[in-house]
Amino acid sequence: MLFSVFFVAVNQLTLRTTLLCKPANKKVGAQMNSLEKIILDILETKQPDNVKELVQLVQEQVDATLKDIEKEVKSLHKKGLVSLEEPTQHKNFISFLSPKTSRWFWIIIATSTLSFISIMFFPETGTPLSYIRYIFAFVLTAFLPGYCLTETLFPKEQTLDVIERLTFSIGLSFAVTALIGLFLSFTPFGLTLATTLPSLGSLVIVLATVALIRKYKTQ
Repeated sequence: MLFSVFFVAVNQLTLRTTLLCKPANKKVGAQMNSLEKIILDILETKQPDNVKELVQLVQEQVDATLKDIEKEVKSLHKKGLVSLEEPTQHKNFISFLSPKTSRWFWIIIATSTLSFISIMFFPETGTPLSYIRYIFAFVLTAFLPGYCLTETLFPKEQTLDVIERLTFSIGLSFAVTALIGLFLSFTPFGLTLATTLPSLGSLVIVLATVALIRKYKTQ
């Protein structure tokens, strides 16, 4: 079993901690003290997001200081049960824009562009391309606006789980799309495909950019 936990140490060092359970190694398990077993149990069952949360959870069960807990984590690391590695820290926004780090952002940009092309140039009916047009139109109206808004409001991944982000994305997308339609209907341009598509696409790109900036600042 493999468990990943993110630690933010008190001394400003950020560590990504991976817990590797080895149930077959009974000798190592027998040599562990009670505090080590408590730490492993908390990492496995509760998966704390940072050191502060880990310390709080441990101290709820046993009287231990921060130094004691750090010492036992290092001991578990030496035994091969916990591995510690420094995460990648981006010194500037340009490096944060790399596809490896901000893959989601470039997927949003590519999907928005493909949605615009398919809706504008693919036929509505009569060809297989029509189905592609419908798929991209659905994604643009029922997912992308809400997803980008959710990423803007909650830039940290651990704030919401996958199901919650999906739920927020779909619900907010319908709300945003409806508001854009309502707004355009009161403008001289009117509510048409030629006005709705650029409005939605522009909003998605703006929200994605704001979310990217917020993620960079909270890394």
